[in-house]
Amino acid sequence: MAGTVKGSVKGSVTVSIKGSVTEKKQTIPFPGPDRNIRIGDMIRDRRKQAGLSQQELADRLHIHKNTVMNWEADKSKPEYSAIPALCSVLGMKLHEFFLQEPDNGLSSLENHVVENLRLLSPGGRKLAARIISAMADEEMAAREAAIKEAFRLFLVRPGSVAAGVGAYVPDVAPTYAFLRKNDINERADGIVRVSGDSMKPVYLDGQFVYYRKAESARPGEDVIVDTDEGAVIKRVDADGTLRSVNPDPALAYPQKYEGDTLVIRGIVLGVVSPSDRAKNQDLGMLQELFAEEIREFNDEYDARGWDE
Repeated sequence: MAGTVKGSVKGSVTVSIKGSVTEKKQTIPFPGPDRNIRIGDMIRDRRKQAGLSQQELADRLHIHKNTVMNWEADKSKPEYSAIPALCSVLGMKLHEFFLQEPDNGLSSLENHVVENLRLLSPGGRKLAARIISAMADEEMAAREAAIKEAFRLFLVRPGSVAAGVGAYVPDVAPTYAFLRKNDINERADGIVRVSGDSMKPVYLDGQFVYYRKAESARPGEDVIVDTDEGAVIKRVDADGTLRSVNPDPALAYPQKYEGDTLVIRGIVLGVVSPSDRAKNQDLGMLQELFAEEIREFNDEYDARGWDE
């Protein structure tokens, strides 16, 4: 029994396997990032771009016109063995037919630009290269300016602030982080990491918070405080004492007495959101754009160390 290509589910090829009394049909899916694109529409559009009728395309491929009509109507798909010749006649690359990126890593548009560039004279290529280079420089400068305007360099306080009893503050210079400007951090002097659960659900273990330097605070404000046990983040109660916000009695902040050291270092302004942080691919550019600020930051804290 002769093998035939028959109608199948869109995005696949049904191939008849010869050599048996009854035909066994194998479905081969079309690869590609978007299988919802109709192969028939693509064949018809490229055929028309090539200035060919259905009959002319069929003649060049040595197939019947009805086969081309069925392809374009998505009633059947080309067999794999016919696809290279089809692409050649239609002026397509194989990766374009299968809706994939080319092996060289360039997009279809980039490949089109390269192919057109090769058609130019040496002088035309140099001119095109200068134009593209000038456009790229202009866009890069605009992008750098936008990024520089959108971000700020923030001090990262050494160590962490405990939501519990206290966290040791290491005697090391602070580091810095690039964070996107927003209404919360426009008044911030730095950020610091929270450790522990006694301030849940307001501040979670591992989160960073913005803080503004301050030596006093009002009731209801959350503060960064250095104590004899270390640095803590707590809420100022109505009577001026410090407390945890987690209702779990086991996480209550111990009562402090007159001889205990309590030094307010800052008022908490809010949590550092993941969207505030710079993307990894932008960090190198930010290092260059903020080179002067980084140099001044390092000079200041390398010279005097960490001393609030």
